[in-house]
Amino acid sequence: MSNRGPSLFSKSRGFVLGLSVGLSAYAQSPELIDAVRMHRPEATQRAKDELELCRTPSSDRLPDGGALLPCAQERRLALLVGFLTLSDGEAAEAAKVLAKARAPAGLEAFHDYYLAEAQAWSGSRAQAVKTFARAKKAAPAWLAQRIDVRVAELELDLGHAEKARPVLESAADADPSPENLLTRALARLGTGDVEAGRADLRQIVLRFPAHPHAQLAKSALERTGAPVSFTPEERLFRAQALTSAGDASAALLELEEVELPGKSGAARVALARAQALLAKGKDAEAQAQIDLALTGGPSVAAEALLARARRLMRLTDHAGARVAFREVDRKFLDQPGSDEAGYFAAWLSLPMGEFDAAVKGFSEFEERHPGSRRRDEARWFRAWALFRQERFFECREVLSSLASDFPRSALVPQARYWAARAAQLRTEPSDAGVKVDVAAEYRSVIRDFPGAFYALLASERLRDLSVEPPLPFPARPKEQKPKPPKALGLAVKLSEAGLLRDASEEIQRAVAGIGSQEEALAYGHALQGLGEFGAAYSVAARHLWGAAYTAKQPEAIALLYPRAYREPVEQACQEVGLDPFLAWAIMRRESAFRADVVSAADARGLMQIIPPTARSIAEKLKEPSPAADDLYSPSLNLRFGTWYLSALMERLGHPALCAAGYNAGPNAVVRWAEKKAERPLDEWIEEIPYKETRGYVKQVVGDYYLYQQLYGDGPVGRLPLTLPAPKPTGVTF
Repeated sequence: MSNRGPSLFSKSRGFVLGLSVGLSAYAQSPELIDAVRMHRPEATQRAKDELELCRTPSSDRLPDGGALLPCAQERRLALLVGFLTLSDGEAAEAAKVLAKARAPAGLEAFHDYYLAEAQAWSGSRAQAVKTFARAKKAAPAWLAQRIDVRVAELELDLGHAEKARPVLESAADADPSPENLLTRALARLGTGDVEAGRADLRQIVLRFPAHPHAQLAKSALERTGAPVSFTPEERLFRAQALTSAGDASAALLELEEVELPGKSGAARVALARAQALLAKGKDAEAQAQIDLALTGGPSVAAEALLARARRLMRLTDHAGARVAFREVDRKFLDQPGSDEAGYFAAWLSLPMGEFDAAVKGFSEFEERHPGSRRRDEARWFRAWALFRQERFFECREVLSSLASDFPRSALVPQARYWAARAAQLRTEPSDAGVKVDVAAEYRSVIRDFPGAFYALLASERLRDLSVEPPLPFPARPKEQKPKPPKALGLAVKLSEAGLLRDASEEIQRAVAGIGSQEEALAYGHALQGLGEFGAAYSVAARHLWGAAYTAKQPEAIALLYPRAYREPVEQACQEVGLDPFLAWAIMRRESAFRADVVSAADARGLMQIIPPTARSIAEKLKEPSPAADDLYSPSLNLRFGTWYLSALMERLGHPALCAAGYNAGPNAVVRWAEKKAERPLDEWIEEIPYKETRGYVKQVVGDYYLYQQLYGDGPVGRLPLTLPAPKPTGVTF
């Protein structure tokens, strides 16, 4: 084992730092805690400097008798220095710092835990086991479980597989991850249970072929003398897993070794090969494999046609995709993919401008798939096709049925808004002889859905009618700083010491017991006071929805719409000329104010920046490209994210276009804006081709203007309902 420990700021196993925790009750200097919270590179040196200053004799610590009083923060500073030094990979130095220092009161278990980690990573495994045992005596349950696993791993390293095995067995049973399966396999092999160990290793290689541990498992299998071979079915499974993991090239290599008997077997292999080829963009080669897959059974043939249809849709060959989807729906109604196929066969008529076909297609979809979970969406798009044909009376009827038949659907706010809009645009004075009070319908949207994008649109439409709209939330958010509940006592101590990841873990344990709105408010505001914006938002989202959106309590609203990381956000926005309310709206959608999150697309941190975009931003800023894990740093992430937002606003000129560009890329947005420049903003947004981007724009724009109303000093700006022409040059990535 190396003398250098793992980075505690990385995403390595066992060392995931919870970056979202901040501090208000500072044990160390505010500058130091801010440096730790924001992952600034100078954090370790600043902590060392403060520890040295703390240990230096000072006149304010020399009473009349002349004896030096201890520095009140020395123990906590020493623990933080040891932790940060270990996080920098200097395990031996961290062990010296922690071994010489006394533990802070109440944090003895954590002091010993990090001392043991430093000892382990600097090679003193046996001593580390003893220190871990001492740490466990005073550890909370979740830390004790972590200690048990670490001790078992060390015992395994020390050759004590019998001691290690029970804990590693339990860990793998609870979480059969590649890491846990590998350590359990090694423990089983070490105790002579070769067959069970081989079974774990084979499971890793089979189920997780793209994981780094797969190669380790394969090597370990080879050392046992067992041939690393798979049945054709297992190789097919591995190939499909490799394609899903994004390694289509490896999948195709795996499939070269696969041959299944009979026509159905050959069709299954052809389908897997087609999916891998489509993932690589080799459409012509994939088509030949799809043709072969169509000779198989109904399930294989349906999936093959679906694969082709999805690919054609991604290539914007709407006509070809519609034909393929229709074929699946008509030939394979009893197959799981028929629901998806029927839906998209109807939907693809919309981007083609064939609105009559869309109305007919969605009506047929509801008849053919009465149990589909997409029925509310089909009803909405049928209404939209009617709207686009200016068949406003019929449109209102369909939208009314959507709201009544699917009262819990997320589409109800937009159904209510567009029903009012259809009534506003009608030339006839009434619906079936009943006069429609359009203004009243718009006001009801604002009243019933105060945080929704459609409340914002309804407000703008009322202003067009020279009617002053009601405020979605009449009272401004009321931030509080209550005394933390007793259950957060340990979390506060950990925060004061700068052990932010551990504070986050303790907070998760504490908030699991919340049982009422009153408790949720107390915990949420205490967490905001600690700078734990992600945890506070999560508590509010779970427990305070009704308090915020129905009762409109300002204390609850403050938790759902926080000005998280206020000082660094405002500073970063000031440097690039960006409205900070837009940054908070993006952050709320992207990460829910959690700095340690990573998406399936490898987007990281508060503003969910992917590494390629970060490299492009760094190039524009003439800075070195950051490592991927550096994007978990709130400081860096905010600086890069706000720069990118400002560049999008500079080119696209409208918050809705900017939000669309942040999600889908500016080049796509420019195409959409140019293609439908004549459409009003609300109609343009409804026809954004990507479902994810449509929802994204609605939430971000709604939140942006709501943040202005909640926190702005002056009158809220109006949402422009006409699209500006994007600039021909500017940010393109």
